[in-house]
Amino acid sequence: MTFCTNSPTKREVSPPIFVWLMILFGLCFQSTIYGQDAPAADDSGFQINSDNTTFDQALGIARAKGNVEIKIGGTVIQAGEAEFHQTTGKVYARDNARVFKDGALFTGEEIIYDTNTGEVVSNEFRSSFDPVFYEAENIKVPTGDEGQMIELHDATLTSHDNADPNFRVKAKTIRIYPGERVVFKNLKVYAGNAPVLWLPYLSQPLDDELGYYFVPGFNSTWGAFLLNQYGFMIQDHTLAKAHLDLRSERGLAGGIEFESVRHHDNKNFGNLNLYYANDQDPQTAFNGRVRNDPVDSDRYRVNFQHRVYLPGPEESTLYLDIDINKLSDQYFYQDFFPQEFRTDPQPDNLINLVKSHPRGTISLLARAQLNDFFQTDTRLPELAVDVTNAPLFDSGLFYTGYTTVGILDEDLGYNEENLIAQRDANQEIIRQMQLGNYVIRGADLVDKTTGKLIKESYDQLGNESLMSTIERELQARGYGRFDTYHEISYPGQVGNFLNIVPKAGVGYTSYTNIDSPDIDSFDRTTLHAGIDSSLKFSKLYPEVENAALGLHGLRHIVQPYLNYSWVSTDEIGNNFTPIDRLSPTTRLRPLDIPRYTAVDGINDWNIVRYGIGNRFLTKRDGGAHNWLSINSYFESYLDDPEFNRDVSNLFTDVTWNPLPWMSAQINSQLPVFNDPMEFTEVQSNLYFMPTDWFRFNVGYYYLQDHPFFLDSNLVSIGTYTRLGEQWGFSTSHRFEAEDNTLEIQQYQLHRDLASWTAGIGAIIRDNRGGKEEFGILMSLTLKAFPRLSVPLDLEPGSGR
Repeated sequence: MTFCTNSPTKREVSPPIFVWLMILFGLCFQSTIYGQDAPAADDSGFQINSDNTTFDQALGIARAKGNVEIKIGGTVIQAGEAEFHQTTGKVYARDNARVFKDGALFTGEEIIYDTNTGEVVSNEFRSSFDPVFYEAENIKVPTGDEGQMIELHDATLTSHDNADPNFRVKAKTIRIYPGERVVFKNLKVYAGNAPVLWLPYLSQPLDDELGYYFVPGFNSTWGAFLLNQYGFMIQDHTLAKAHLDLRSERGLAGGIEFESVRHHDNKNFGNLNLYYANDQDPQTAFNGRVRNDPVDSDRYRVNFQHRVYLPGPEESTLYLDIDINKLSDQYFYQDFFPQEFRTDPQPDNLINLVKSHPRGTISLLARAQLNDFFQTDTRLPELAVDVTNAPLFDSGLFYTGYTTVGILDEDLGYNEENLIAQRDANQEIIRQMQLGNYVIRGADLVDKTTGKLIKESYDQLGNESLMSTIERELQARGYGRFDTYHEISYPGQVGNFLNIVPKAGVGYTSYTNIDSPDIDSFDRTTLHAGIDSSLKFSKLYPEVENAALGLHGLRHIVQPYLNYSWVSTDEIGNNFTPIDRLSPTTRLRPLDIPRYTAVDGINDWNIVRYGIGNRFLTKRDGGAHNWLSINSYFESYLDDPEFNRDVSNLFTDVTWNPLPWMSAQINSQLPVFNDPMEFTEVQSNLYFMPTDWFRFNVGYYYLQDHPFFLDSNLVSIGTYTRLGEQWGFSTSHRFEAEDNTLEIQQYQLHRDLASWTAGIGAIIRDNRGGKEEFGILMSLTLKAFPRLSVPLDLEPGSGR
C-alpha cells in the first residue's frame, strides 16, 4: 500500500503551515509605503471636512463629527469622528475609521495616524489585498530608528471571502520585516473552527524558496517519510537549500544545494548539489524488486554545473562550461530521485572551453568517466571548430564545415563485467563438452553422468556466434581521431515557385593509435553531393466559413519537395569498433553530413527523399492560424547504408488544431511498399472537450515487427468530468495490449472548497515482474496561489 507525496520540480509548500505565505507578498508590497515619511501638514496642506468641526485654541485640538474626511497631502482619513492634536501631529479617528494612503486601505474602529512620521496604529484593524483578507486587534507601523517593521497583534488571515471562512491562520503577534522575513508567535491554523496546527514560533523569509518547507507521506519502498528543506541566502549571490530527509525503510539522508542567483533562470549553470543517504535497504529497488548486484549502504551524489565567463565576471564570448555528476552507484537516482532518473539516467561528466562567434564556435572538450558503472565514451580532450552556413563574399555560394581532433575511448562500465561473466560461462560449457561431460540430448544440453539439464534448447552454432560477438565487444576501442568536413552550396530559385540548393562536400578522417590487435591506423575520405529542391503553390478560399470547425477563410499551401544525397567513403567495417556509431531508431537518418553526429557510422549511401507538405491556414485573432498541416514523405535507396532496403516506410505527420478545445496529432509510418525490412509505427494524441463539463484525451502508440524494438500496442486515456458546481471526477488509464497489462489506473474525486480545491483518489500500478503498487492520492490546492498545494504521488522523489 502506498500513500505518497508528489514533489514537483521545486519543493511544494505544505498549506497547513505555510498558507500565510499568500499574505506575505501582499503585505510586503503594502509595507513599502507604510515607512515613507508623511509630508508635514503645513507643507502639503491640511484640510478637514465634516458635518461639525470645532477647534480648541487653548489645547490645540481640532474636533470633527459626522462624515469626517481629513486630507493630508496624498493621505485621506475618513471616520465618524476624529481629533487632530496640533502639538503631537497625530490624528485620532474613530467610528468606522479608514485611512487611504498611496493605494493602501486601512480600516478599524480606531486608527491613530502620525502626520509627521506616517506611523499608523490601529485597534481592531481590518484590510485586504486581492485575494487575501486579514484583521488584527492592533497594528503598529513604527518608523525612524525602528525601521519599517510592521507589527500586528491578535491577527487573523484568510483568502476565503466569507463571514465564516473555511480556513484561517491566527497569531498572537506577527512582525513583518519588509523584504526580509515574517515572524509569527503563537501561530494557529484553523480548518473551519477546528484548530489543526500550532507552532509557538516561526520565522519565515519572504522569498518563496527561502525558509522551511516539508513534504510528508508514505511509500511501500521508503516507508513513512518526511522530506525537509530550509532555504537561506548567502549574501546576495547564492541561494542555499539544506535538506534533512527521514525515510523509515531507508534511514536518514540529507545534503545541501547551492544555486547562483545570477543563473537562477537557467538550471544548467550555477548549481552545486551534495546529498548523502545512509541507506538501510539498498538491495530493494523502487519498484519493489530485489537486486542481485551488491549496493553499498553509503550512497551519495555530487553535482556541479556552472558557466564561467572569461576573464569575467561580465558575460563574454569566451566561457568555460562545467558539468560534473558523481554518483555512488548506478541505482542512486532510481531509488531517491526517480524524476531525474527518467530524464537523465546516466549523467555526463565534462568540461568544455568555448569561444563563440556569429560565424561559428571553437571548443575544447574533456569528457571523463567518473562513474565506472556506466558505459561512457571519453574525450581527453577533443578540439572542435564549427562554422555555420554563411555566404562566401558576394559569390552567391554558401560554406559550412567542421574540424575535430581528439583522443577518444569507451569504457563499458558494469556491462564489461556482465560480458565477461557470459563469456566465462560459455567457455566452461564448451570445455565440458570437449571433455565429454556435457552432451546434447534432443535439443537440450545435459550433464552426461547425472542427466541434469544444463541449458534448454541449446544452439551450438548460436553459442559460437555469441562468443564471437562477446569477444568483439570486449575489445579495447580507443583511438585518436582527426575529422574534417567542408561543404559548398548554391541556393537558387527558378521562377517564383521552384527553390533549388545543390551542394557538394569533401571530408577526411584519420584514426591513429587504434586499440586493436589487427590495425594501428586507418584513414578515409568522404565525398558528398546532394540537392534540395521544393515547389510552393497556394490558393485562397475566402468563401470557406465554418464556425463550428474554427474556419474563417482558408488558404491551402502545397509544397512538394525532393532531397537527394550521395555519399562515398571508405567504410570502417570490422577493422575496429567505432565509438560515435549509430543507435537503433524508428526514424529516418539525416541526409546532411554536418547533421550526422555518428561520425564513425558513415557508410556509402545513395538516397532520394520524396515528400509533399500541405498546410491549411485560416484567420484567427487578427493573424494566420495553422489549422491543419500534413507532411508525407519516404526514401528510395539506390544504396542503403544500414540494411538492404529498396524503399522506406511511408511517413505521415499530421497536426490539427481546429479549435481551442480540440486538437489532434498523428505521426505514422506504414509499410506500403512491401519492403523486407517493413514495420509499422503509429503515434497519436487527441484532446477533446465536447461540453463545458467533460473533457478527455486519448493517446495511442503502436509498434509492430521492428527489428530492434519490442512490439507495443499502448493506449492512454484521461478524462475529467465536472459533477455540478463543486464536484469533479478524473480518471487516467494506460493499457499495454501487447501483453494485456493495465499498467496504470488512477481515479480522483475533486471538491471545490471556495478558496481551496481538494481531491482524493486512488492509483494502481502494475510493475509486471515487480510488486504491484497501490496508492492513495490526495491534493489540496489554494486556487489563488496554485504553488501552495499538496499533491500526492507514488514517486515522492520526483524532484524538489
